Amino acid sequence: MFPLGISGSVLPEYAQCPKCGAQPYLLQPLGNLATMLLVERAKQELANGDITVTILLCAIAVEGEMAYLFFKWKGIDSGILPSSLTQGEPAGWEGEWKNMSSFRGQLDALSKFLTSKTFDEFALQNKAWLMPALDGFDPATSIKEYFQKRFYDTRIRVVHYGEIDFEEPDGELCFSLASALLKLLHAMDMKRCQTMDEAHKKLNSQLPVAPSTRCV
Repeated sequence: MFPLGISGSVLPEYAQCPKCGAQPYLLQPLGNLATMLLVERAKQELANGDITVTILLCAIAVEGEMAYLFFKWKGIDSGILPSSLTQGEPAGWEGEWKNMSSFRGQLDALSKFLTSKTFDEFALQNKAWLMPALDGFDPATSIKEYFQKRFYDTRIRVVHYGEIDFEEPDGELCFSLASALLKLLHAMDMKRCQTMDEAHKKLNSQLPVAPSTRCV
């Protein structure tokens, strides 16, 4: 894997390997493309030394992915494919999501919705997704509080108080924590897929089997 230069929503058709010069054709990835672009741009800004923009992009990527998964599964539960959603259809869902006002509240609500567990419960069971971003984490404390204080509160310092005096380690930490959170969110999404598959298999196993016929 190697980085790509991303500008706005324009995706390059080809990438060039910096080592061998090969130019493979790029296919648009599955999932939330907006999150992928934000993360890639945050990586570029971090490399260019713009730490404040890196922090903001990381926060937007995580917030956007959380909302995306919430609306995606609300739509699937309602029989609406994500590609068919319009702004009018999920009006009630928008209000439901906004009512979860705090970052910690959204983490818990989304985790319960996708996995039937609180954020801390699921995070502890899937801690491998969060390493090495949790280096220095005190097991006696809440993982949710850890992300609030070390990740989201940094975003608050920028947006609410206009603080822009950050150092490279601050940007690296935010990028590491955002990447870890996105991996955990992906694990939640996969857990919801697994639960849905198991429910479908159980339903199918309960359906009556049509008697077989033989031609003589």
